[in-house]
Order: sequence, then C-alpha cells, then structure tokens
Amino acid sequence: MQPAPSISNTASDCYLQIRRGKQTVFMDVPETLKVLDLKRFLAHILKLNHELVRFTARGQVLDSDTKLLREYGITTKEARPQAPYQLEFVLQLEDGTFETEEIVPYTSESSSRSDEQQQMGMATDSK
Repeated sequence: MQPAPSISNTASDCYLQIRRGKQTVFMDVPETLKVLDLKRFLAHILKLNHELVRFTARGQVLDSDTKLLREYGITTKEARPQAPYQLEFVLQLEDGTFETEEIVPYTSESSSRSDEQQQMGMATDSK
C-alpha cells in the first residue's frame, strides 16, 4: 500500500462527505487536489487499494484521475464546512465491474426512538 499523499493547506479547503453504504468519511482538501490523490487518501484511511475506488458526485462519475476536484465543480463555494459536498464511492469487483452504489440513509434520534417505541408496543401487544 502506498503512503497517503501529503495535502498542503495552502489553497482554501473543500469540505467533503464521502459515503459508501453505512460508511461516511469527512475530509477537508484543497480544490486543487487531483482525483487520484483523493482516492489514495481515502484508501489509506480505509486500508483499501486505491485502484479499486471510483467516485461519483451528483450522478457524475469522476473518471479522470488526473483532473482536479474543481474541474468537476467541487470548489470551496460548493463544499463548505456547514454543507460538505457529498461524494459517493464504490469498489471495483473481481470481474472488473463496480459494485452498485448504495447509500444507507442516516437515522435521526427521533426516528430511532419511535422505532423503539413501536417495537416495545408490538412486544406489549403480543402478550
């Protein structure tokens, strides 16, 4: 596994929320970062092979490793701390295809509580 690329904070940072299934990773990176470097950085954190990672953003595949994030519209104006830019990633399978993108929605505390209450009610009703 290659070492994580060093990220210089000389440029303004883009705040990213990178998701796959139930996983979420938050990063702040310069908009001048190449897609390949973002793959390497994420792969280093998650202990993956960066060559197996594919990013999508708003339905668009970030298919050129040499392009900068800002070339895909990921800029400091779009990716703020209060509203991070969401990227999704999938992994390449052994047959060369990519897994289906599936993002599991977050559950809020209130919905978790109502789920618990429903389960408790169901348990009480079944007696």
